[in-house]
Amino acid sequence: MNTALSIDVIKEWGLQKLSPEKQEEMVERIGRIMYQAILVRSLDILSEKEQDEFDALLDKDDTTPQTVLSFLESKIPTFQELLKEEKNNLKRDLLIPLE
Repeated sequence: MNTALSIDVIKEWGLQKLSPEKQEEMVERIGRIMYQAILVRSLDILSEKEQDEFDALLDKDDTTPQTVLSFLESKIPTFQELLKEEKNNLKRDLLIPLE
């Protein structure tokens, strides 16, 4: 996860009181969970052709999570909304009050 996004997650999720090592661990965990949730939701939205393109992208050795997210953002007009929903769903599931 990039540094700016990590800082946002630390602030938004109230992780400032944790040690830097624990903050990094929690940011990674949150990032992985959100990434997986976004992938699952995206598969329901993509057309069959787009799913084939997505599968081909995932089969490449040099594909990164950022590449995957960029692809999904280019194919799903409401991608930013989807991200926000999944973040809020995760916070709700972890019993963290939404702001």
